[in-house]
Amino acid sequence: MNSQPKLIVTCRTGHLELCMHEIGNVLYAKDPEIKIVESGFPDVLLVYTSLDVAKAYAIVSHREYGFVENIIPIHCVLSSPPRLDEVKECIASLKPPDRVKLKVKARGIREVSKLIFTEIARFLRENNIHHDTTAKTCLYIEVFPNKTYIGLGSCQPVFKAVV
Repeated sequence: MNSQPKLIVTCRTGHLELCMHEIGNVLYAKDPEIKIVESGFPDVLLVYTSLDVAKAYAIVSHREYGFVENIIPIHCVLSSPPRLDEVKECIASLKPPDRVKLKVKARGIREVSKLIFTEIARFLRENNIHHDTTAKTCLYIEVFPNKTYIGLGSCQPVFKAVV
């Protein structure tokens, strides 16, 4: 099992256990060794799997869920708070399309998300990548106190069921 998570899963408020079961049921058939852990922040899970990020994300992102709200692939794991040069290097390696929606979330660290958003939006512009709030692809930068996770995935939330 990889020591780094491959997915971040956000859950409907107050339904963490049901959310864990939903995502676990989908991935278990492909990886019985799946490990889902609470992140330390409300309604946010980290998924550890032996599957590569692309395969795990492809399996879970095309389903309907009642308690899973969003699934974010983790393509890069950096220290926290991240060094901007490392973030830029990761983004360059992901080769984002020419239009992305930039989504930066800093959990438990004040002022960081605004700084990162400003700097990365500038970096995207310098590389002819446009921050477009209507883009179908999102560039996620999730900053936790101990790690920063970066991923490129769909902006479409997976939550569809009405409970």
